[in-house]
Amino acid sequence: MSAASDEAVTLWLAEAAVDCATFPEAIRARAEMAYAAHRLVEVGVVAGAVPAGVTSFKSGTFSATVADAAASRTGFAATAYGQEFITLRRRAFAGPRLAWTPPAGMDC
Repeated sequence: MSAASDEAVTLWLAEAAVDCATFPEAIRARAEMAYAAHRLVEVGVVAGAVPAGVTSFKSGTFSATVADAAASRTGFAATAYGQEFITLRRRAFAGPRLAWTPPAGMDC
């Protein structure tokens, strides 16, 4: 991963702190780091040597071939850091979700 400016890292860590505020304390720091790293890669502030899913790469007049599976990834699934964030989010918030509309006449 290439270097990013302190300002960019601080910006994305601050956003991560807000978006990860409801994570359990035990995994919150990891979730914040994964979130910030994903956003830094997503906006192009940092980049790895060769992105995941690239099956062919030339440098002279730039040519890259991307595997279909990698090309279809979007959002957090598009980076390894985002995939780690998804895993942590699932761990933190897994379980049944209930949606309920109270019967008419109930005061809630």
